[in-house]
Amino acid sequence: MLQEESLRTVELDLGHELTTTGGGQLLMDEHGCHVLMPVMDDRGVLDITFVACTQSIFGYPNDEAREGHPLARGLAYGVYEVFGSDWAQRLEQQNRICFPDVRWAPKRHFLMLMHESTGEFLADDVRVEFHSSTLHAGDYDRIAHQVLQQALDATMPTMLPHHQVDLL
Repeated sequence: MLQEESLRTVELDLGHELTTTGGGQLLMDEHGCHVLMPVMDDRGVLDITFVACTQSIFGYPNDEAREGHPLARGLAYGVYEVFGSDWAQRLEQQNRICFPDVRWAPKRHFLMLMHESTGEFLADDVRVEFHSSTLHAGDYDRIAHQVLQQALDATMPTMLPHHQVDLL
């Protein structure tokens, strides 16, 4: 595992400010990963999609314990890209036990800091879609259903990194 000093985080501009009161909801299956997150002033919900997400970590620590997280120290709520991470290389190394000649295309490491949760995502990319809503009762469920339906209607991508290279 890489030393903390070799890691660098850069905040991504989502076009909206995440709420500071929490409420992130993870929707994930074998092919996709979405985090639904309210924006400030209850003006709507962001669908933050981690494209072709190979692996995720979601939950603890919350903001009170975040200073103990090696990537999150001193960072505000938001979504960041982590540079210098060896997460993808570690997974590729594990994969070589069964598939020694397969090399993965590069993956990106994302960090999401929320009030009650922290998320890390190893994915090809991140996309953000804003759903305008005053967040009345049932709106979150409606938006979650819409996101899941779109995922079901989409072509089923592979969870493995795209463009694997066979070195034979």
